[in-house]
Amino acid sequence: MKKMGIMALAALVLGWGSSCFAEESATPQEVFDLILKAVPVVEQLGEEGLAAFNDPNGEFVYKDTYVLAVDCAKMVMAAHPNEKLVGKNLKGFMDKNPDPAKRKEPNVEMCEAGKQPNGGWTEFYWVKLGDDQPLRKINFSIQVPGTEYTLIAGIYDEHTSLEELNAQLK
Repeated sequence: MKKMGIMALAALVLGWGSSCFAEESATPQEVFDLILKAVPVVEQLGEEGLAAFNDPNGEFVYKDTYVLAVDCAKMVMAAHPNEKLVGKNLKGFMDKNPDPAKRKEPNVEMCEAGKQPNGGWTEFYWVKLGDDQPLRKINFSIQVPGTEYTLIAGIYDEHTSLEELNAQLK
């Protein structure tokens, strides 16, 4: 029973392709731009600014992506347009990589990438709503200076090279 609850929570947390969000696909550039637009909100307003990312109809939900915030020190979802996820513990969630030997904790990886001077791109595999097989999702993360918050947005994308995306950040 407990295992089923954890699996359901993982599906909510990492299944970011919810049907309540737009179906048109954002590009990696649009994901990047959305995060850069979000950073000053938290820089200027601190924790109060997180509310802007909780609005499913707000300016930080765009096409099939949206900004969420993770408190990486506590590994807790600090903001998300799905209110049921705010405050959820993210420790121990594994992706759904088709190769079990390559499964990882994407939240940990995204928090680490966010610590890079210009942020970073990562990938993980998750089952997109409406599909039955795990798909590759790429995410841009950046830690808001002076806070424990990392802002993250991503899209399902089977082709874009992480190496190329991260090289553009340097």
